Amino acid sequence: MSQMLSIENVIKRYGDFTAIKNVSVTIEKGEFFTLLGPSGCGKTTLLRMIAGFNTIEDGVIRFGDTVINSIPAHKRNTGMVFQNYAIFPHLSVFDNVAYGLKARNLSKEEIEQQVDEVLDLVKMLEYKERQPSKLSGGQQQRVALARAIVIKPDVLLMDEPLSNLDAKLRVEMRSVIKKIQQNLQITTVYVTHDQEEALAISDRIAVMNLGTIQQVGNPLTIYTRPVNTFVSNFIGTSTFLPCMVTSGSEKSKVTVYDEVFEMPLSKEYKGEAILAVRPEEFRIVDEKSSKIHGRIQFVTFLGDFINYEVSLPNDQTIQVNEYIKDTLKMRKEGDLIGITFDESRINIYSKNGEEALI
Repeated sequence: MSQMLSIENVIKRYGDFTAIKNVSVTIEKGEFFTLLGPSGCGKTTLLRMIAGFNTIEDGVIRFGDTVINSIPAHKRNTGMVFQNYAIFPHLSVFDNVAYGLKARNLSKEEIEQQVDEVLDLVKMLEYKERQPSKLSGGQQQRVALARAIVIKPDVLLMDEPLSNLDAKLRVEMRSVIKKIQQNLQITTVYVTHDQEEALAISDRIAVMNLGTIQQVGNPLTIYTRPVNTFVSNFIGTSTFLPCMVTSGSEKSKVTVYDEVFEMPLSKEYKGEAILAVRPEEFRIVDEKSSKIHGRIQFVTFLGDFINYEVSLPNDQTIQVNEYIKDTLKMRKEGDLIGITFDESRINIYSKNGEEALI
């Protein structure tokens, strides 16, 4: 049970349109790997190529050492969890989960034992005789998950499985999915457009855009050190400030709105660049303590922090978060403030936004 998954130079075309452009990535045995990106980026197309629902125009997909390109979907030993659950409405919970096992010529006793075990794992054993119409959305999703894992798949594939659930249930179910995956150590490929969901449950994330993989890394790296401005702005929120960079022997000089500071860069660079700062990386200071000034336009209290929309002198609006643990007051709309940032956490990119300089 569970296999390493290798995707090598894979291409998918629909006529003149190339949906997947020479994608390569290796997913380790037992890893929870997420394909993350906006609608139309190719993540579901790639997942369906792994499942066998889409053809592969070029490249190779392997489960372990076995090339699966020409193996039919029903012989790939994958478990699939769909966005709309796709459980049979006329079958009980037990019969839905047993469906894949019955095709494997197991005895009635073996089927009952394995179904009961997996229903117990997903906390649905007491509902095994119930019809799907009598289940909540979260319960139906647990049944869909049980049906996918009961066959002991080499790879578990999940396509936006939580998108039809309400916000509270999504948080609950993502924890359920992650705990079960860790327990069983199933190699899992998970598709979502929800950045928070991906950060919460993944061992590694591949951020996709326009049929290509922009960055692969663990959630902390993806969030703190995005490789380009697309990833920086797609994962969370980033403010992009124009700056000038002059490389030095050990540290480079960075100038942004007349504020000058020095920091080491990963490569030599001179000229216009982009400074990326997340809302929590800004600090509000007295206006005389910084050369970057802004005026508060809108205030939102969010419990553990206050979000300020701040207008800069060039009319750019930025998001600044101030945490309750650091302040005892709420600033007002119209207040003029000074702004600085944590230099150890910011990111700097080339003028075109395609290359990280840190």
